[in-house]
Amino acid sequence: MHREYRDSDYSDCETLVDNAWGFERNFHPRELAVLGKYLYTMGSVASSNYRMVAEHNNEVVGFIFGYNERIPLPKHQLQKFSSKLAIFKRLLFMKAMKFREKLDFLDSMGIHEKNRAALLERGKSEIVLFVVHPAFHGRGIGKKLFEEFRSFCEKSKVESIIVETNKLGAASFYERIGFKLKGDFDSPLHNYVTKNGQACLYEYFL
Repeated sequence: MHREYRDSDYSDCETLVDNAWGFERNFHPRELAVLGKYLYTMGSVASSNYRMVAEHNNEVVGFIFGYNERIPLPKHQLQKFSSKLAIFKRLLFMKAMKFREKLDFLDSMGIHEKNRAALLERGKSEIVLFVVHPAFHGRGIGKKLFEEFRSFCEKSKVESIIVETNKLGAASFYERIGFKLKGDFDSPLHNYVTKNGQACLYEYFL
C-alpha cells in the first residue's frame, strides 16, 4: 500500500535511512551520526514537494521524496529544516570531536556540493531520497514508487529526472528502470559510507 508521507512517519524514514547508509556504523562520534541522519533525512523532507511511503502491515517499509521543478516548494516546508547556521553551531559544539575533525566534515560538505554543481546545478526535478527496506527488495515496491513520481512529473511537463547515487550502491537499480549515467563526481561525503565508491548522477528522460 502506498500513501502520502505524514510527519509522524519521520522516525520510521530516518531508521530506514540509517539502515541503508549506516550512519551509526560509519560516522563517529555518535553525535555526528545523529546529526548526519537528521541532515540527510529532514533535509530531504524539506527540499521535496512529492513524498510517498510504502506500507506493509501498517509499517513503513519504503519511501520516495522527490522534487518537481514545475511546482514551488511550500513555504512551511522550508521551516521544518533548521538554518545552516544552527546546524554549524550544533556541529561546532560537539565535545567528542576535535576542531580539525569538525572543519574536515564541513569541508567535505562543501567539496561535495561544489563537485556536484560542476556536473549539474540543483534545481532540476530529482529523486531527493529513495529507500526500500532490504527485506522488501525484489517485490516491485521501489519500481512502483518511482513510477508514481514519474507520473507526477510527466503531468507537469517535466523533461527529465535526476538522481544522485553511488556506483557501489543503487546505481544498478536505476539502470534497470531506465536511468542513464550523466557523469561521475568526487565526493568525500560518499566515502564516509561507501569506501572506494564513486558518486555519480543519473538522468531519466520523460
